[in-house]
Amino acid sequence: MQWWGFSAADLCAVSFFIVSWVAHFWIINRSPLRTRTISHHMNVRRVQWMKALMNRDPRMFDALIQNGFQQGVLFFASTSILIVGALLAGLGATEEAIDMLTDLPFATATTRTVWEIKVLLITCIFVFSFFKFAWSYRQFNYVMIIAGAAPNPGEQSPEADDEYARTMAAMHALAAQHFTTGLNAYFFALAAFTWFLSAWVFILATIWVTAVLYRRAFASKFVKILKALPAQDANDGKQSDEY
Repeated sequence: MQWWGFSAADLCAVSFFIVSWVAHFWIINRSPLRTRTISHHMNVRRVQWMKALMNRDPRMFDALIQNGFQQGVLFFASTSILIVGALLAGLGATEEAIDMLTDLPFATATTRTVWEIKVLLITCIFVFSFFKFAWSYRQFNYVMIIAGAAPNPGEQSPEADDEYARTMAAMHALAAQHFTTGLNAYFFALAAFTWFLSAWVFILATIWVTAVLYRRAFASKFVKILKALPAQDANDGKQSDEY
């Protein structure tokens, strides 16, 4: 049985893809396991960074670091727009693309409707990533404004400085979370491209991408190095869970 040219395997593959992506986001950002991720450990360091910023004068070094973050986000936002434009332009060459695809080994037969829906799915993924990158870029800008408005060392109590630093760290962590979500969308988009070959390749690619992202979040060498670094304040780890 087929629906609009899609087989049962196609529907299972795209359903598995969506469930895997949603589950990945929930586990990394919302589940109790999030305290074991690379993002959690980096959020701890963000608190420490902002505390150091509050006691540093001048703060040009911190501005240079933040500028690096923003340039990276801007690069991916611009790239997303270019990819979306290329995919939409590709819809005008559907017949040629189908003819080329049928010559590839292991590729399944397809129709114009099926091809266009697959292209639109990938386009939507990159549009989603663009919105994430654009919002992340704006949030990083806001963080720079908050950092620029930070009191100079000694102008207020240590407790007030600590609270201000934690607020900046929370904002920075939120901006980084949106950037990471947009970046992960790129990986899942790569898996979606394999749907042009077959539904089974799509499923295998989804499993592979998900496994790679989980390893990088929980068991990469970088995570192990971060865990080995001593924490300056035990409360920083607890605070970072709230972001």
